[in-house]
Amino acid sequence: MTPTRGASASGRRHPEGGFSLVEVMAALVILSIALTAVFATFISQQKSFTVQSRVAEMQQNLRQAVEYLSRDIRLAGYGIPANVVVPDGIIATGVTSVRSLYAKDNTTGPDQVYILYIFDMDANQPPTTDNAAGVPANAGSITVPGIAGFLSTGGELVLVTDNTTADLYETSAAGGNTLTFGGGYAYNSGHVQSYPSGPPAVTVAKARFVRYYIDNNTLMVDRMGGAAPQPLADDIEDMQLSYGLDTNADGVVDAMRNDVPGGPLLAVPAEIPQIRQIRLRLIARTRLTEAGWSETRPTIGNRTDAAPPPDGYRRRTYDIVIDVRNSGA
Repeated sequence: MTPTRGASASGRRHPEGGFSLVEVMAALVILSIALTAVFATFISQQKSFTVQSRVAEMQQNLRQAVEYLSRDIRLAGYGIPANVVVPDGIIATGVTSVRSLYAKDNTTGPDQVYILYIFDMDANQPPTTDNAAGVPANAGSITVPGIAGFLSTGGELVLVTDNTTADLYETSAAGGNTLTFGGGYAYNSGHVQSYPSGPPAVTVAKARFVRYYIDNNTLMVDRMGGAAPQPLADDIEDMQLSYGLDTNADGVVDAMRNDVPGGPLLAVPAEIPQIRQIRLRLIARTRLTEAGWSETRPTIGNRTDAAPPPDGYRRRTYDIVIDVRNSGA
């Protein structure tokens, strides 16, 4: 007789090879512990990577904001010998002139600043002259050697200066050797200065007239012409500006304005020619909240509003003092 499966020739049975239920359960428990450890490590590393990416993006936004702001603040008033007429209401009601910068302080929110200077540092936007022909009062156009860098469609702010006085116009067209003004632009009204023929020729150059402000946690730049404001740096939560004044014209900063809550405020515009330094303070934050992170927005500058409750954002602050080179009268 042929032995049955699992039995020896002598008829004795042997158990088949395999694992007992206890061994299988023990292996599953060990495997579960190992997988839990691996998964926990993965989650931790992923969270760390996400946080570092958000922080790096926030720091990059902060650096970009500081780079643009500090450049324009240093150049405020460059190439402008005297106050320039601006339409009433462009900056604020009753403000009809500016030479270098104009500060708009806010004790319950971010500050704003307007900056004006001649932009002649770019080979693609060079200054030109009026061909020594002179510029009559309320000029409707100016003849220049060339219009390289000017848009044919117009809409660009142009400064005309003889190094004693200056006027601000907005082009409506550029063609041939002529810059045309008009078209209903507000900047072309109220300019009564007449510039005689050279030498020296009157300088005609693009103007950088900008407003920096914060809207919905984004640093915005408004070029004060016909174009819409543009975002400059995301996730910038607050901007506060303080001003170092030279009140006795001895070349030394001897007073601070808008620096601490309840402190003396800048007497705009009377004290603007005395500004020699600007203290710029910014707060940047991560775009998304972080679970388990508790943080309260710091209060900077002269803001008096109470800080909000913890909100789960990571933040960085930046504090820099910038010399203003051209703001003096």
